[in-house]
Amino acid sequence: MRRSRGYDPLHHSSENSALLVQILDTAREGGLAVFDLDGCLFDNRPRQVQIIREYASLYHCWELYKVEIHDFEDWSFPRTLKKAGVPDDVISLHYPALRQYWESCFFTSAYVRYDHAMPGAAELVRRVYEAGMKVIYLTGRDHQMREGTEQSLRRFGFPYDEPGVRLLTKPRADMEDTAFKEEAMETLAAYGQVRIYLDNEPSNVNLYKKYHADALVVFVETDHSPRPVEPLSSIPWLRSFLARPI
Repeated sequence: MRRSRGYDPLHHSSENSALLVQILDTAREGGLAVFDLDGCLFDNRPRQVQIIREYASLYHCWELYKVEIHDFEDWSFPRTLKKAGVPDDVISLHYPALRQYWESCFFTSAYVRYDHAMPGAAELVRRVYEAGMKVIYLTGRDHQMREGTEQSLRRFGFPYDEPGVRLLTKPRADMEDTAFKEEAMETLAAYGQVRIYLDNEPSNVNLYKKYHADALVVFVETDHSPRPVEPLSSIPWLRSFLARPI
C-alpha cells in the first residue's frame, strides 16, 4: 500500500507545479471548489507543539520541550514523542495525562489560532476564487471551533467574507468526519456543481470522486488517519502549494 510521506510544505517538482496549473485551469470552468482545512490548507502541527509545551511547563516535564513540528509523522502520540527523543519512562509516566490535556485543548477555537497556513495555500484559493468559482471550506472541525477558524481564514488572507464563500463545520464533535462530508453533499448541491475537491484524508477523496467523477479531486499529501485506505489510482497527489522552488 502506498502511504503518504508526511508534510513537505516547501516541496517543488514539475509534477506538483503541473497539478497546480490544472487546478487553476479547472477553476475557469466555474462551479464549486471545496477545500478541507486541517492537514490541507492549514498546518496544525504548531497547535500540537503549543499544547505539548504548555503541558511541559505546567507539569515541569522539560523533556517534552524536545518535540518539534517535524516529529509529527502520523497520528501516534507515543511515536511522535519517541522520535523527538523523549525517554521511554517519561512517555509512560506522562502520556495518559498529556493525552487528556491535549484533548481538552486541540478541538477549541482558542487553539486553532496557533495553526499556520500552508505556504502558497491562501494564494491558490484566492486565485481559484478570482477565476470565478464559489469556495466552500468543508472541515471536520465542529461548530465550537468556528470562531477561531474564521479568524484564521481572515488572518492568512483566504477569501472568506466575499460573496460565494462559505465555511461548513460539523454540528457535533462526535460525528465521524467522512460521514459528515458525505452528508454535506446535499448542502453543496444547493451551491453548484463540485468541480474541485482537495483533502488529505484518503476516504474523503475517494468518497467525492465516487459522487463527482468528473471533478478534479486531489489528495493532499501530508498526514491522515491510520485507517487502511489509500486514494483511488485515478486521484492525483499534491505535495505542496508552491509552484516554484524556494
